[in-house]
Formats: sequence, structure tokens, C-alpha cells
Amino acid sequence: MIFAKDMLMKLMFAVLLLGGAGQASAQNYSITIDTATLGGGSAYLGLYFLGLADAAPATATVSQLSGDFSGAAQLAGAVSGALPGPLVFGNGGELVQAVTLGGVLRFNVSFALGSGDGGTTFGWSLFNDSSYLGADGDLGVIALQPGATPYAVNSFSAVNSVTAVPEPAAYALLLAGLLCLAMLRARRAG
Repeated sequence: MIFAKDMLMKLMFAVLLLGGAGQASAQNYSITIDTATLGGGSAYLGLYFLGLADAAPATATVSQLSGDFSGAAQLAGAVSGALPGPLVFGNGGELVQAVTLGGVLRFNVSFALGSGDGGTTFGWSLFNDSSYLGADGDLGVIALQPGATPYAVNSFSAVNSVTAVPEPAAYALLLAGLLCLAMLRARRAG
């Protein structure tokens, strides 16, 4: 009986640790785009959330969008909200925002992905009236695939950085698991 109880406690601790580690591996990202190397003038920031018709139900929530913006954002497709956010993108949602180059653009993005087979992609780019800026196409993309965390992050340009940001609840879950393991070890030693 004691063996079964001890095994059950170990299993519970392992689940807490794995749950915390999985959540800490990031479904939330902080994106920074430094436009100082791209000169001055105006350009456009483009954000999109696109998947195939059979894509798993998903949303991308963009918050704390900041930078030297001019005019109102143009939203198309499945996007709700207003700047600085949160903006909630569904499959097929797009945003285009006029920006003044020379400073830093920032935003956070988090995802909720339902069950299904097909993936979805969130991407961002900078462009002017004639070409892309900072990269030959998107500056970066995050590919969401059902059952895969962390999501695949590809940064195609040195002008931007992507940082995974774990949820505070994930840290709490991970800490709870570690504390439980420490208590188990202390109980065995004592």
C-alpha cells in the first residue's frame, strides 16, 4: 500500500512538472522590430493570421502594439478590437498599420489553438509602396500546428527579435511541482 501511495505521489509530481514545463515553453511571444537601420520615412506594418480551410480553430491575440503609428489601422477579415489592443485575429485576419521608420515597433501575441489536423500561421512584415523592408518578404512567422508546443518560430530578418514569454500561471505550476518534489525528498531523508 505504501508503495502504491508513493508511486501515485511521484506520478502527480511528474504531471505538475511536465504541465508547468510545457506551458512555460511558450504560447505567448514578444516581438520587437527595430526600424532604425531601415532609414526614415513611412512604411506599413502588416500582421496576418492565415490557415488552410481545414485548419484547426484558432485565434491570435495581439496586445500592447506600440510604435510611431500614423492614421488608423486597416483591418480585414476576421479581426476584432482596436489599437493598442487587444486585437483578436481569427483565420484569415489581417492588419495593415502605417508607421514612421526610425524607431522600435513592439507587440505581444498569444495563441489559442483547438483540436484538428491543419495548422495556421501568424506572420508580420514591413513594406512600403514598392517593396518589403528588412527582408525579402515576412520579417517572421510563427507556425501553429495542433499538438506541437512550442510553436515553430522563424525570424527572417536581423531587424526583429522574437522572445517566448511564459504565462505566470506556468511558473506557478512548475514551482508547485518542484516544491512537491523537495517535500518528498525531505520526507525520505527525515
